[in-house]
Amino acid sequence: MNLTKLQIDALNNCVKCSICVNSCPVASVNPQFPGPKQLGVDWLRLAQEEQSQPIPAVDYCSNCKTCEAVCPSGVHVGTLNQLAKSNLPQRSLGMREEIFSDPSLLGRFIHIWPQAGNMATGLRPVKFLTEKTVGISSQAPMPAYSMKTFREMLLKYKPEFSEIPKEVVYFPGCFTQYNQPEIGMSLVKILAKLNYKVIVPDFKCCGQPAISNARLDKTKKFAEHNLDILRQELKDGRELIFSCPSCLLTFKEEYKNILGLQEYSAFTSSMQDSGQFLLNHREQLAALLRMKNAESAKYAYHEPCHLRVAGQGTPGLVLLKSLMGLDITPLEAGCCGMAGSYGLKAEKEWVSREIGNNVKDAVTNLNPQAVITECGMCSVQVNALTELPVKHPLEVLAEQIKA
Repeated sequence: MNLTKLQIDALNNCVKCSICVNSCPVASVNPQFPGPKQLGVDWLRLAQEEQSQPIPAVDYCSNCKTCEAVCPSGVHVGTLNQLAKSNLPQRSLGMREEIFSDPSLLGRFIHIWPQAGNMATGLRPVKFLTEKTVGISSQAPMPAYSMKTFREMLLKYKPEFSEIPKEVVYFPGCFTQYNQPEIGMSLVKILAKLNYKVIVPDFKCCGQPAISNARLDKTKKFAEHNLDILRQELKDGRELIFSCPSCLLTFKEEYKNILGLQEYSAFTSSMQDSGQFLLNHREQLAALLRMKNAESAKYAYHEPCHLRVAGQGTPGLVLLKSLMGLDITPLEAGCCGMAGSYGLKAEKEWVSREIGNNVKDAVTNLNPQAVITECGMCSVQVNALTELPVKHPLEVLAEQIKA
């Protein structure tokens, strides 16, 4: 198979230290999974010299990218695993992977009548039938859909500005758009108080679900559409902010590393996590808060894997701890195991749950009133494992902004 220079360089940088294998959450619970290095890096090296099929076990890679976070040589191990996965035979026949590769399709369909959609996906007979026919686990926690989409709520929001506002571009992502629009609206309302008008163009899905479901052709279509938007919207120096770590990582790294779209490099300096963007306005935010230590509740913080790999630090945690003075403790329990649609698949649900037990145990030991995390599907998993409410940092912050 043909690799880009960037991908070949990544292969050459691997020194076979195996730290990725020792740190892999899937390998830690599934003895049949040999680890990232053998499945992606080693196979791709071999594939440059002879025709060979990827090892089928690579399908069990969750693309959490813990391997990339620990790699001392900066190898994009998880990305190379996804390249190998996309070369597995008969991938195009998977209806489940087609469904999961574009969450906006299912989101638009369910939002025709979201009450019925939520009820149907929660019924035991429907879950049983879906598992037997499509392969979506009847035991996995399904994300609920909101009654209104983010875009519907945004159209009705009319902020008042005391002066001509600055502008910032926002990529909400599919989870905010269809499942939890309160995340996006929290950001929009906070930014309005900071005198920012939020521009939300007609983006496609970021493409991370398509990557994880071995649909790189679909990812490329999304990426090219989104690139056309960036050329228009960021040409005047606007910044692009994200509330979803996976979307941010896809724009900053995956379009370049897995698709070879070098054009995105011109825009990466304009891309930020929403928490980091707000941290740059710390003094203005402090003046908007009702009061510090406004809540006495004890919180736990779960760091999403993709936020760590994106190199943004934990700005949401910093905001809530230093700015608001919340009693919030990082769990430091590693991956939650959900990894987007990974934990929803019948044959992988047990792997997802076993990985997530580390988070469950950490929450039990800390005994907080709620958990905070930036990742939507992490919040679904953590809620299912702990039965605690889970919030995005933006929601918590917005609750304490003066009206």
